[in-house]
Amino acid sequence: MKPFKDHEAARQRHDEHPARDSVHRSSLLVPELPGAEAEIAFLNHFLVKRGYDRVACRITSIDAQGEKIRTALHMLREPRVHRFALSHMAQGAASHLVEFFAAENLVVPFPAVMINHEGPGFLNTVHAFNRVLNDVFEDDAVNAIQTPEASIDVEAGAETFVVFMAGAERCRGALEFELATPRGVRAAAVELDVPRLCPRVIALREVFADPRDRRPGVLRIRQPRQPMFYGRLLAGRRSDDAFTANHSYYDSSASHEYWNDDEESWRTYPMFDGLQTIVRMYPVMSPGRLATSIEVNDRRGRALARSETWEIESPGARFLDIDLSRVLASRGVAATDTATFTVRARPVSGRAPTRINHQLLYGRGGLFASINVSLRHRSMFVPNGKTGFVWGQIPVGGGIHPHIGIVASTPGGPACDVQVTLYDETGPRASRTQHLVPNGAIALDAGDFEPDSIDRRSSSIWYVAHGSRPDLCGFTVSRHAQSGHSSGEHSF
Repeated sequence: MKPFKDHEAARQRHDEHPARDSVHRSSLLVPELPGAEAEIAFLNHFLVKRGYDRVACRITSIDAQGEKIRTALHMLREPRVHRFALSHMAQGAASHLVEFFAAENLVVPFPAVMINHEGPGFLNTVHAFNRVLNDVFEDDAVNAIQTPEASIDVEAGAETFVVFMAGAERCRGALEFELATPRGVRAAAVELDVPRLCPRVIALREVFADPRDRRPGVLRIRQPRQPMFYGRLLAGRRSDDAFTANHSYYDSSASHEYWNDDEESWRTYPMFDGLQTIVRMYPVMSPGRLATSIEVNDRRGRALARSETWEIESPGARFLDIDLSRVLASRGVAATDTATFTVRARPVSGRAPTRINHQLLYGRGGLFASINVSLRHRSMFVPNGKTGFVWGQIPVGGGIHPHIGIVASTPGGPACDVQVTLYDETGPRASRTQHLVPNGAIALDAGDFEPDSIDRRSSSIWYVAHGSRPDLCGFTVSRHAQSGHSSGEHSF
């Protein structure tokens, strides 16, 4: 883990000296998973955002022994969506190494790529979550502090699983599990011997055989250290052959890293018509107690309801599980009147943690989408003159119904106009400007832009939202009409 303040310092250095510590390669690893076909999709943001018209994408398919099957190079020169059906590129592949190269400064070593796994009745989407590092100096920074992985949902009625990835070398060691509940702590380990660049899927029932040891709680998993590799776990729940999963997050409960004040942290998120919304906060922030509350707003940005205040202590075994439908019902507010909600957290004593992570769960029937997000704080660096430029994927077709919401993360602030442009594999398709009020949301329906696209087989439309507010952020939740399974992700 890289300390959050180090991230902030690096962002400030880049703002002052853009050519310093330049990045010319970014990468990700994509696992093949049982019962699903893997693909990657991305908007050529290198061109659309930065104007780079000669970026190369190299895809290497790898077998179950960690050996190369084939490599293909693709030049990215057009302002459009690119999709690569990885499972159809090489028979017998266990994973795929995707790399981007450019002479210009890519700035971020993690590419803005979505990983899609599609099977009967479900489509799982998650942004790139692990990568082979670029050099030993990056290894020094990224792997200086080893922390367990957390923010992994353990729920009744669905099986929790994780996907571990080996890095550039064969990984031998142990994956250490700890599940804390109010009844106590259960610990176990799984021995690993995973070929380089390959996945290992582990179900929680393989770790804790007794169902009583798999009750909902706070799951922490410690990975073995892997040189020259940044490895997050893909973690989720599955039901029969379908699954929904997102990346894990740092357990910072042993790291004392705080802002220099006790001011609250906050962030605003969209509500979606017809979907249940749950905020789940695990005790994995730096040690202390937080007082957390939620404010729900209507389409004009006016406050409709304020919740009670809940306390969460980290480290600990108790987590917050806040169902917004219950908050609304207790205040006599109809869900159809809502547009956004703001999560607020203030330290009960001491200073505010730099990382306050939580999950957004959206869904209706079936498996819920679980999106990994973190609160913001006034001390976070914002470059002078910065405007908002965000983009993300909209899965359409194949029985998928997408919900898209664009918000300003900071509560209050000025209204602004937001230009939204949609792209497909042929290029930009439609553009319109919409007004975003403070605490409000812009709700998009892909069918409004591209009516025929909903009837096609599962495809990938991408949006770009540009406005004067630097805190713009988009969220997409895709729900399968037949099974009810949902998946989702935030924008880049």
